[in-house]
Amino acid sequence: MGYPRLYLAPVVRTLSLAALVLLVAAGPAAAATQEFRIVVVPGLQLEDLPALADRGAVGLLVPANGPTTSGEQARAALIRGELRNALLDGGVPSGPPLVSFETAAEPPRRGPVIVLGLPSGSGQSNDRRYPIAVLGRGFHGLLTSSSSRLPGIVSVADVAPTALGENGGLGWTPERDPAQRLLALDRLIDAKKDARLGAGLLAAGLIVLLALVFPRAAVLGYPTALTANLILGASETATAWIVLLAIGLSIAAALPVALVVRTTAAVGLALAAVLVLYLAAFAIDGSWVALSPWGPSQTGRFYGVDNLLETMLLVPALAGAPLLGRRFGPVAFAVVALVAFVLVAGSRFGADGGGALVLAAGYAVLAALLAGLRGPRFAAALGGAALLATGLIALDAATGGSSHVTRALGEGPDTLASHFRDRLLASWERVTLGPGPALAVVLSLAALAVLVARLLASDRPLAERALPLAFATAVLVSLIINDSPGDVAVTGLVGYVVCEAVMLRGRCAAASCSRSSWAFSWPVAGEKRLWRPRPRP
Repeated sequence: MGYPRLYLAPVVRTLSLAALVLLVAAGPAAAATQEFRIVVVPGLQLEDLPALADRGAVGLLVPANGPTTSGEQARAALIRGELRNALLDGGVPSGPPLVSFETAAEPPRRGPVIVLGLPSGSGQSNDRRYPIAVLGRGFHGLLTSSSSRLPGIVSVADVAPTALGENGGLGWTPERDPAQRLLALDRLIDAKKDARLGAGLLAAGLIVLLALVFPRAAVLGYPTALTANLILGASETATAWIVLLAIGLSIAAALPVALVVRTTAAVGLALAAVLVLYLAAFAIDGSWVALSPWGPSQTGRFYGVDNLLETMLLVPALAGAPLLGRRFGPVAFAVVALVAFVLVAGSRFGADGGGALVLAAGYAVLAALLAGLRGPRFAAALGGAALLATGLIALDAATGGSSHVTRALGEGPDTLASHFRDRLLASWERVTLGPGPALAVVLSLAALAVLVARLLASDRPLAERALPLAFATAVLVSLIINDSPGDVAVTGLVGYVVCEAVMLRGRCAAASCSRSSWAFSWPVAGEKRLWRPRPRP
């Protein structure tokens, strides 16, 4: 009986020793899973890009998500491969480190290696882009990223998956002179930031003025201004005086357009046409929207529709549907709503998940009020719209669409609730950044509340009040679920003024010299519906 034990003991000791050796060796093996070294070069400048471009693929690295960044924040995002909004928890993500990096005085001579610059020091404005290069493994030209969808623009969160050789890492695309392209792109983004606020304020002032004197021209000012914005983006024009001139002239052009486009159907077609135009622009080249004055800021959101552009698109989306629906029936209403939803929320297009709920709320209230729904049926319409929006996003994901919208939905209700909480906190932090943003939001919301209260107290038929009330509902939902309250509040106030102005048939008729051609004379009394069902035989 003792012989088996005698022979088994050395075997057990040998196996134990082998397991211990394997465990000790596992540490270095895990650390060696990086396919690319990551080397941070302090002081690396955009002027160093030409030399790096000769050896690999280059890009502009955005180090943070939000208005500020710091050395600690950028390094934490680099090694974890994820971003945290700079307004939350100091912008430091909480995930485990995935990669390591080293520091060098100059780029290494041999690859494969990822070379980049990062911010240093404490909190600073996130308005600077840093050089990055991937050297070796056949990389050449401009770096591409699925998180930015803009050739040459890279997020710091893209570095870790690239170093590990994972799916979703950086790629590259050929470019004749990548360094010069990046320098021009960097100047364009800086100029766009400077022109964005001025162009928005100019558009708001001119549209409100038109709403007071010629409401039809005010609502047509949206498609003309949005078209000018898209042309500026496609031509990569961001010089401040050119942008202001183009936006001003485009809104002024709405005056002669309004003299020609006089019927409700024609105006509805003009509003729907700009939605189709943006949809086509995304399909052809999403950078046309991304690099437009009212496109994403390139400080965390790079592509699609941001909150400012989403709120501007609300006017043609919500006004165009009932105008065409009144002339062509419920199918036209539904088609415009579907186009708007795909444009704003589709992962291949606007990729704005908050915008999906904003549109769902606006269209639900609009259709319910035009149809004369009350009480439980009104609540059911809102719930049905939310379910429909969720279903369309799920369909987008099922057909291969991928964005932060589809990913958040696929991760379940806990992730959605976490995203919602973070957006509320980020909104509050944006409002309290300084007295200017706080004052703009408070005054805009106060004015909007007064106007909505006045409209609710009005004795006008409910169908006539449907459009501005639906627009106000959409703005309210946007304020709750999006994280840019300043853009939403100010732009939403302007849009509401326009929607209310075109509702008032007396002022519209006086301004257009034709009561029947433009007045929002929705069916009233016995005709509360946008369309009538045909009588049964």
